[in-house]
Amino acid sequence: MKFSMRNILIISLSIFVLTACSQNTFTSAATQEGSALSLPAEARIQRIVCFKFKAGTTPEAIQQHMRGFANLKDSISYILSYQAGPTVLGDLTEKPEYDVMHYCTYRNEDEIKLYSAHPVHQRFIKQNKAIWEKVLVINSQVRP
Repeated sequence: MKFSMRNILIISLSIFVLTACSQNTFTSAATQEGSALSLPAEARIQRIVCFKFKAGTTPEAIQQHMRGFANLKDSISYILSYQAGPTVLGDLTEKPEYDVMHYCTYRNEDEIKLYSAHPVHQRFIKQNKAIWEKVLVINSQVRP
C-alpha cells in the first residue's frame, strides 16, 4: 500500500496526539524551563495547525509567525496549552509537506469557535497570511 505525504503526516499526528494523551502532559511555549504541565481535567479538544510557508519566506518572517502564534495563548484564555515547532524528517524519506506545526488544547468545540473569531486571532491571520502557501487544521477529541 502506498501512502502520500499527507496520509503519513495525518497518521504521524494521530500517533503524536494519542501518545501525548496517554502521558497526559503537554509543554507550554510560555514555560521557560520546559517543565511539563498537566492538562486541566476539562480539556477535551486538541487542535493541530500546520503551515507551509511560501518559497522565499525569510527566517525573520517565520520567527514573527512563530512568536505571534505563541503569543495567542497569553491573549486568548480559551487556549489551555500550547506547543509548536518545525517539522523534521524523522523516519520519512521525503521532506515533510508542512514546515511548522502548532498544537493547542481547548475545553470544547464552542471555545475553538470563540478562539477563531477572537480579534487577536484575526489580527494574527491578517499579519501572517501573506507568507502561508497552505494551512492544515485538524481537531481531535482528547480522552482522559
